[in-house]
Amino acid sequence: MKVEELTNIGLTKNQAATYFEILKHPGESAGKIAKNLSIDRSFTYGIINSLIDKGLVSYITKDNARLYYASDPENLLKDFEEKKSKIKEIVYELKNIKDKSKTENSVLVYEGKAGLKAFVKDILESDNILTFGGGGSLNLFETLKYEYPYYLKKIKEKRIKGKLLTSPKNKQILEKMYAKSKVKIETFEGLESGVSFSIFKNKLSIYSAEEKPLVIIIENEDISKAFKNYFNLVWNFAK
Repeated sequence: MKVEELTNIGLTKNQAATYFEILKHPGESAGKIAKNLSIDRSFTYGIINSLIDKGLVSYITKDNARLYYASDPENLLKDFEEKKSKIKEIVYELKNIKDKSKTENSVLVYEGKAGLKAFVKDILESDNILTFGGGGSLNLFETLKYEYPYYLKKIKEKRIKGKLLTSPKNKQILEKMYAKSKVKIETFEGLESGVSFSIFKNKLSIYSAEEKPLVIIIENEDISKAFKNYFNLVWNFAK
């Protein structure tokens, strides 16, 4: 394991290096730790105290000197769980604020991969999805190649129903992806664009993963009903 891996879970570079030093060489003094890491001794005390606060380092006093030892590494999980709990509380409060300020109709625009992920997460909260498109290069699945297996799994587990109209050339690919799900797939000649639209809940989404991903979501009951009717009319002529 490298020091950088600890920085990825919330420790500073100096905290990670100091923790590793104490972990590998238990019973060292602050002066020895500072010397081995080539950092100022007075600065080292602040770093060690921050690790003590996190429950990662303990000490004993011997001959009027503190000797430091690494605590159980599982205490990292405790710190993470505390942060997770705080984040959940903040998210809950933010959602309440969002719900209170929500308007009856709205238009949202998402850009980039993060936008696509937010869009798919929204779809997973629906029980029925109608999708028209996917006749082009299917870049959506390439952009979310690491996330989409999870999304497909949730669609099957939640038994989300759906109808998907695509091009004949992509039908076999999509049938394999949505196998054992409640999503029906039919084809329509002439669908060659990578731009698609989906209707779910009271929303109409228009999205493209061509070049820079872009998603536009319109939340309006009248518009979603109209597009559902358009979709079903086209579905009746699908093959």
